[in-house]
Amino acid sequence: MTTMTPDGHDLVTAVRAAAAAHQTTWEALVPNHFEINLAAEDAEEIAYSGMARAKAALRDHICRTYGISIRELSSLAMS
Repeated sequence: MTTMTPDGHDLVTAVRAAAAAHQTTWEALVPNHFEINLAAEDAEEIAYSGMARAKAALRDHICRTYGISIRELSSLAMS
């Protein structure tokens, strides 16, 4: 059995898709500055968690590929 691991491009695509899904659910939760749609809260929480997992997978891939720590990656991102 062969184990397939996603490459960086696949992970970036996954982050973008998860961010788009989160944006949609956020807009449903907070349709304007004066309203909160509590019926959309569960969907927003699920989408946010999915986005966090996708971002973590990309971060871990970058660190593993380049042999750097999360702290080093963060430092590079902030420079």
